[in-house]
Amino acid sequence: MPLSLDDPSPLARAAPEGVWPIDPEPRVTSLAGRQHWRFRGGRPIAAEVAGVAIPADDARIAHLGIRRDRQGRPFPAAFAHSPETGAPLGPPVPTLAPEILDIDLESATEVPLPSGVPALVRAGHPAALYLFQENLGAFEEWDGRNFVGLGRLPPHPVGSGITAGRRGIAYTTAAVLVSVRLPQLTQSLVHTEVRVPGLRFLSAPSRQSGSLLALGERGGRLVLCRKDADSTALDLRDLGCTAPDADFAGPWTNRLGDTFWTGPDGFVACRTLGDETTVASWPAGFAPIIAQAPWRDRADLHHQLGMLEGRYHLAALASDPALHQLDGPHLAAGPCTYSGAERFDVPWQAAEEAVNLGAHAGNLLVPLLALARDTILLALDIPGPRGGFLRGESLPAPVTGHVLHHAHGAGLRRLPVGLAVSRIGDARALLHDGVLYLWSRSACRCHALRLRTA
Repeated sequence: MPLSLDDPSPLARAAPEGVWPIDPEPRVTSLAGRQHWRFRGGRPIAAEVAGVAIPADDARIAHLGIRRDRQGRPFPAAFAHSPETGAPLGPPVPTLAPEILDIDLESATEVPLPSGVPALVRAGHPAALYLFQENLGAFEEWDGRNFVGLGRLPPHPVGSGITAGRRGIAYTTAAVLVSVRLPQLTQSLVHTEVRVPGLRFLSAPSRQSGSLLALGERGGRLVLCRKDADSTALDLRDLGCTAPDADFAGPWTNRLGDTFWTGPDGFVACRTLGDETTVASWPAGFAPIIAQAPWRDRADLHHQLGMLEGRYHLAALASDPALHQLDGPHLAAGPCTYSGAERFDVPWQAAEEAVNLGAHAGNLLVPLLALARDTILLALDIPGPRGGFLRGESLPAPVTGHVLHHAHGAGLRRLPVGLAVSRIGDARALLHDGVLYLWSRSACRCHALRLRTA
């Protein structure tokens, strides 16, 4: 009877030895080429593909499309059960973001970050962890212990940073649209730079239907720039208005795939239905606070924080940008700053296990990551008035705050790490392959906290 790796019976527990050839599964990896896995005593030692050998404890082995056992050991994605014990293996990794963060507080380790302006990026198929130094252009890959340099790219991205996808990353500088194909186990960093004479980019790009979209200015006019897949040309569409002097923030996307950018004079919405792009002005007298990311309510509608007649208001990103006034207790940086799902309950709707976004023990709460039932927040003691910090002003010196884990319905608990910030956006959080990464631009420090297995 042939041996089936999907069969948990004792016959399927024969421990493999030596080299096993495995064909890649395109549903879990875009890395082509037959994989040669080396086993000893039923445990993986290393794998080789295209002449590149990867030890089993190297995080880059996930490029091959793998599953892990309860001890974190990698196996080919074709293995449904451990050949050593017959126990079921986990789903192909990197695993999806869980609804509940069960954090192993004893697992906190500090990850060295090089000097520069760090931005962690999760991209690829399967997704891997990369580091981009925005002021230097250095692009590096995480191997489980260190960031390995892959090459240099144009520095100083415009807008909200890097757009990541299954095939690679993309971003804009003032003069060029950069598209990078992720190397995956090679040291060659292949990228294209597209520019048009007289064109100045005003936003980070968005991926939509296989194309890259970004806002720009040419001849004083606001234009939508489109780059189709594998093309080296830009299609420019005049949006019928004057370009602002400042850059746009975003992009942000709703569940329908519509893209939004917010600017000082209004916002731009690019709809997936009918390829419609519209420019909407803010209500009269409304001054948006572009440093704050839009707030998304339960109806999947985004709202921009801003000022009107000296009071904080939210303006809906809709064809009719209705205003809602906020009072003091609802003002904390809250849902307008975190870089997760941008979803919190809004003050004019009935609360559903919402985080109290006011002060906590005298500190200002800045959410960093939001999941369906968990939130990671940073509690800061801001010196002086908080209004300037909320509006994007930098502090005279970095302030270190403590990180809180809010499990909805179970209150707050303090995590054993601290992050330093000098302005909103300095602190970030990212989930990757069962690890919560928390890092600070101001301090160039990153902490990794492993999640407990269910």
